[in-house]
Amino acid sequence: MFGRRVPPHIVFASSVALAALCAVLAFLAAQSQSWVWVAVAAVLAVWFAVDAFRSFSWVQEKKRLEAEKATQNGHR
Repeated sequence: MFGRRVPPHIVFASSVALAALCAVLAFLAAQSQSWVWVAVAAVLAVWFAVDAFRSFSWVQEKKRLEAEKATQNGHR
């Protein structure tokens, strides 16, 4: 967006925090029986949880590729 990528570990941490916050808000909205806000907060919680999972998989893929590269460079 601004010419620089946000590091995956920052995306992961912020996505986990936002998913937890939205889940708590969904729970509180359910307690007050505000079903529209339950739906909105639940959708956002799932959205951020999926985003956290994706950023975690990016980090794992990067580690795997670096290990492969190190192995290939070591055998040459």
